[in-house]
Amino acid sequence: MRITGTERETGPDGRPVYLLGVEMAQRYRHAVGSSSPFYIGLEQGVLRATRCAGCGASWFPPRRFCEEDLTETEWYDLPGTGTVVAATRVHSPPPFGGIDPPYILASIRLDGVRGGITHRVIGAQTPERGAAVTVKFIDGAPAHPLLAFAFAIEGASP
Repeated sequence: MRITGTERETGPDGRPVYLLGVEMAQRYRHAVGSSSPFYIGLEQGVLRATRCAGCGASWFPPRRFCEEDLTETEWYDLPGTGTVVAATRVHSPPPFGGIDPPYILASIRLDGVRGGITHRVIGAQTPERGAAVTVKFIDGAPAHPLLAFAFAIEGASP
């Protein structure tokens, strides 16, 4: 904790009020538990999903248990391709940082799984509905593990 400044104001009752500006930081180590294979996959350059061995249902984002029959799911690698369902240009930074605005977010239906993700698309042009995308892993240490990848429009010039 550190003091960033002081101020004097008048309170609602007319009496003087002394204010301290305080900056506080907290550090956490957060275990992701049964989602660890997903994050390890990101480090290895692979998107992972889960599938029920009993009924074959699959999910992304991954789930530990099948919602159909409550069987524990198994991990598998996705092909890293999908289709844009909707997209927009965002003009404010995300709360965890790591991306400079403006940037493109798209809702993407991933191939090989029930479900999808809303995530960043590389490029200056907002993709059309139905555009094919491929996952691209980013070099370097991201500000958040989910920033380790983005999607690129297939056939778009870099």
